[in-house]
Amino acid sequence: MIILSLDPVVEELTAGLNHLSRQIQTAIKRAVRKLILWIRRQMLRQASRMTGVPQKEIVRYRRIHIDIAGMEGTVWLGTSPLPLHLAGRVSWNQASAGATVAGCQYAGAFYRNVYGGERKVWIRSSRNLREGHPTYHGKRRHRSFSHTVSHGRFPVELLGTEMNELEDEIARRLERRVKIRFREILEQELNYALNHERA
Repeated sequence: MIILSLDPVVEELTAGLNHLSRQIQTAIKRAVRKLILWIRRQMLRQASRMTGVPQKEIVRYRRIHIDIAGMEGTVWLGTSPLPLHLAGRVSWNQASAGATVAGCQYAGAFYRNVYGGERKVWIRSSRNLREGHPTYHGKRRHRSFSHTVSHGRFPVELLGTEMNELEDEIARRLERRVKIRFREILEQELNYALNHERA
């Protein structure tokens, strides 16, 4: 998680200006909004690079969310696994020891159409007890008779991407760049507010 205090940057760039004027407040709000949107883009880019999952799929599976209110903003990145077949090219045949996705071997996994729809990377539940691969669980519908692992006639699990340490790694990569970017954006917004907008 990235928690920033942007007050020192705001105080430095607005020194000698009326902090409470509508123009300055509007410029700061716009700068915060643009910064949050920039952080979202950077997080998507980094998450896509690290997992191999395309950015549009991360958005489609609702793994990133922003909330902007006034002078504060939040960017949330979900770290529960995404379906593994999204992470890159899948290589598997019946003679292989497992499926290979984007160069990583998953012992015991297979690439098949199990419950209809498209082909995905699956593993038998009993085999995954030994292997310990991360699994993906989509939205679940409540069924009083449902089984915890599978609704089908044989127990298989859909493999997922490992995303547990993703948030900390992305935060570490972005932390230094965020303040620099905020300074650039705020300078632009203050310049626009003071030179182009009417009071």
